[in-house]
Amino acid sequence: MEAVNPLLNAVVAVRAEAALADARAADATPPDERGPLHGVPFTIKDVNESADLPVAYGSLPFTGYRPGFDSEVVARLRRAGGILIGSTNMPEFGVRITTDNRAFPATRNPWNTAHGPAGSSGGAAAAVAAGIGPLALAADGMGSGRAPASACGVVGLKPTRGRTPWAPASQEQWAGYVINGPMARTVDDAALMLDVLAGPVAGEPYGLPEPPGSFLAACDRPPERLRVAFTAAPPHGTVDPAVRELFEQAVTVFEAMGVEVTEAAPDLGGLLDPLLTVIAANVAAMVRGVPPQHLSDLESTTLDIALYGERLGAADYCAALAAAQGHAAEVVRFWSRYDVLLTPTLTVLPPPLGKAPAGSGFEERWREYADWLAFTYPFNITGQPAVSLPAGWAAGNLPVGVQLVGAPGAEDRLLRLAAAFERARPWAAARPRLGAAPGRAG
Repeated sequence: MEAVNPLLNAVVAVRAEAALADARAADATPPDERGPLHGVPFTIKDVNESADLPVAYGSLPFTGYRPGFDSEVVARLRRAGGILIGSTNMPEFGVRITTDNRAFPATRNPWNTAHGPAGSSGGAAAAVAAGIGPLALAADGMGSGRAPASACGVVGLKPTRGRTPWAPASQEQWAGYVINGPMARTVDDAALMLDVLAGPVAGEPYGLPEPPGSFLAACDRPPERLRVAFTAAPPHGTVDPAVRELFEQAVTVFEAMGVEVTEAAPDLGGLLDPLLTVIAANVAAMVRGVPPQHLSDLESTTLDIALYGERLGAADYCAALAAAQGHAAEVVRFWSRYDVLLTPTLTVLPPPLGKAPAGSGFEERWREYADWLAFTYPFNITGQPAVSLPAGWAAGNLPVGVQLVGAPGAEDRLLRLAAAFERARPWAAARPRLGAAPGRAG
């Protein structure tokens, strides 16, 4: 971290001496008392509260805020023996698909530092890709965990809604569309992390029962004869030719693995407008909590979203939720015919540093962002598990990911297939060569 973070700006708060003290304490722990993450360093996102790190939510007015408690997911990672080393960068309130803000320098992509890591969990993905830590806690709203995983060549898992908690912080994250999940270099590591994170909390509005078995153990079992549908046709926008080429290569790998592969897809249209209403209303509610004297410290794009949200009525919000839930039910029925859907993760290559939609208003900007995330955000609304896996590198040494989407609650099946894909096309040995010219790697 000391060697590479000044170049990347992935980590924004560090607990160096405390982490070393935790490591010494871990060394002294009797073997029979050690947890599944014994001694493993991990980072958390700048939206996850911890007892001894500041949390700014990527926002200048909150810089220096110390909550003084561990959120439940952070506490679980620590109880399992993990060693918290720092928190990672994100855009203000997570409402941008690039990892930049007014509080901290922009995060760079370890594979090509002229590009960004996407967002909003861009700091988490950059930290894992650069070797700062093997595990990172991410949060995924419109694909904001899977998108940076794709952009940085790592594994990013969005669990089923309710699989991991937000407690004790606000539990209505964008009407339940945002969920904490693991980010790691390998499928096994992501599964191990999910084993630690998963489980209900009293009062959790979407909490699922305890999982029936270990997700890590599921990765060791060969996938059964699964019905895998695939598509590279987004509900809106277009897919970059370089992304499409690597996706088509991935489809051939799945065919060679012996699963049943068919070109098919659910209708993913009609979900964007309700989602934009939910985002705007939630941002407006967050901004109401900022003291008036600090409103000028917020970014203009955040204020624009909040103003849009303030103009909405309660009936608008309820109608948006009803429309989203109704169409989400239709989408999920697709999984009665297929076990897994395979898509590109991002429709675009990792964006150049500083690139953002040119639109002047919230809707115009976010419709372009949604084109980037056309394959990811629908499954935040349906609540299904989805994982982004490295598929290869395009020109300029830019990573490209593919996404697997499973039926609600079927993380075990999803991870089993993901692990088989990793064995067929291993990626963990590829590492960015930091300090080299942009576009070069080892």
